[in-house]
Amino acid sequence: MKLSRYKVNPDQKTLKVRVCGLPLSVNDSALMELLDELHVKPTSKIIYEKIRHQVTKRMTSVLNGTRFFYMDPLADGKHLPRNCNCAGLRVRIYHNGQPKMDRNFLCTNCWKTDHTKNFCKNDKCCKVCKQEGHVPGDESCPAYEQQKSLTPFSGTADVLSNFYPCDMDMYGITHKSAEHAFQYTKSVRCGNLEAANKIKEAPDALSAKRIGDKIKSNDQWIQTESQVMEEIIENKCVQVPPFKEKLRSAKRGTVYVETSYSDKWGSGLDRAGTLNTKQDQWPGKNMLGSIIAKVAKKVRKRKKSEQWSKAKNKQTAKETSRQRDISQMLRQLRVNSDSDSVSGYHATDSDSSDPETTSSRGAVPERKVD
Repeated sequence: MKLSRYKVNPDQKTLKVRVCGLPLSVNDSALMELLDELHVKPTSKIIYEKIRHQVTKRMTSVLNGTRFFYMDPLADGKHLPRNCNCAGLRVRIYHNGQPKMDRNFLCTNCWKTDHTKNFCKNDKCCKVCKQEGHVPGDESCPAYEQQKSLTPFSGTADVLSNFYPCDMDMYGITHKSAEHAFQYTKSVRCGNLEAANKIKEAPDALSAKRIGDKIKSNDQWIQTESQVMEEIIENKCVQVPPFKEKLRSAKRGTVYVETSYSDKWGSGLDRAGTLNTKQDQWPGKNMLGSIIAKVAKKVRKRKKSEQWSKAKNKQTAKETSRQRDISQMLRQLRVNSDSDSVSGYHATDSDSSDPETTSSRGAVPERKVD
């Protein structure tokens, strides 16, 4: 069957399918292989979307990697999967009739996953000990313990936080914060270029995180995300002077902890709960705090190396100055010695021309003969 560019008959019922996440470098044959696996037979050619102008919102002639095609409507109750793999990349398929993606709710009051705190009707529950009647950090909690050697951080006002607004250049792209850089890298490596553009234009770090949280991670990203975070923190240390100074001035053995509900990057608790709960009882892994501590250790080593280098340069300069003074003194003594030698030479020459002087100094007196 010969496929037309668009629908053959305007009155014909068709289903428009969009495939997002493929770069222009991926050939249509790879997409056709995916459609064969899904038992999808397009009734039109594969069409490339065009990019709209960011200001005028008018359609331009620049092609986008996103593609669409038409097919016969699916039977009732059937739909194409939202996420698929194509040419080694994670792509998303959209069409009418697809069920909406399930949202993961988490109530920070009772810690159940079927609602949020604003709609919670249950009694408060401790996330640490799972007992009702108190929250993490309360003195009645079995895991209660005041922590004094912690450096907690969170929010846009704290320079240690990834939400802190700052210009960062990562992989050739200028970002508004470390969180922007992290979520942008995630979207690119997971093949979601549409989300990457949204993250780049996100007004703040929280908006960028919300976009990134909707991206489904692939195996490559899961294996490399901690390395990417460490690279971003190291670059932040180089490009953001207040962040570097914060790490340089910290004491050795400082424990950094992100006081957020993230069980991966933070302590899994708020600030009060983190500061009043035993560290081994934190529900979160605090991976971001561990990475910052690792980078801080490198900064301290560089600081000691710089101090040692400065001390060595100072000592070298001092010795050089001392040698310069000695050399100058020797030159002066040599000049004085040469001056004395020249002066003595003229005096002898002058005396030798005087008979009386010669007689008195070296001449043998004439002997009288009787």
